[in-house]
Amino acid sequence: MGWLFFLGGVAINYQARRRSLPQSRRGIPFLPGVVGSLTVFFSIPALAKLGVEVPWPWLWILLPLAIDPFCAAGLLRLARK
Repeated sequence: MGWLFFLGGVAINYQARRRSLPQSRRGIPFLPGVVGSLTVFFSIPALAKLGVEVPWPWLWILLPLAIDPFCAAGLLRLARK
């Protein structure tokens, strides 16, 4: 369920980002990135129990925060302006 929420929320955020003016923020603020990051965090030990080794686990944990336009990527974009 966390993966579905992350994918749907990121799609909503990108659509809201494309349609909205720069000063207005619509969509789901930072929840999809945080939920995606937590989902990866709890999925890595479950995959390890199945014998799947995930290379660079912290990269995969932080990647949903970077993908979401209203999370870390959005904050960097605002700081750059």
